Amino acid sequence: MHTKQPTTKSRTELRTAAPVVSTGIGLAFEWFLELPVQVVFLVLWVAGIAFFGTCALLTYMGISALVEMVAGAF
Repeated sequence: MHTKQPTTKSRTELRTAAPVVSTGIGLAFEWFLELPVQVVFLVLWVAGIAFFGTCALLTYMGISALVEMVAGAF
């Protein structure tokens, strides 16, 4: 039974030139992840609380505006 021999040549080409901004962000993220675990968790926790707080505030403001428009129509 014949099987295909593995090829040594890759079909995809590797990109060697990445945008400078992308490389900088990657290095900054790598540096951030090398900080102590407690620091990383604290920063991510604070960022998550800020994000969810903003979402809750925007939802509250949207619902308040909608109720005000509906109540003003009557």
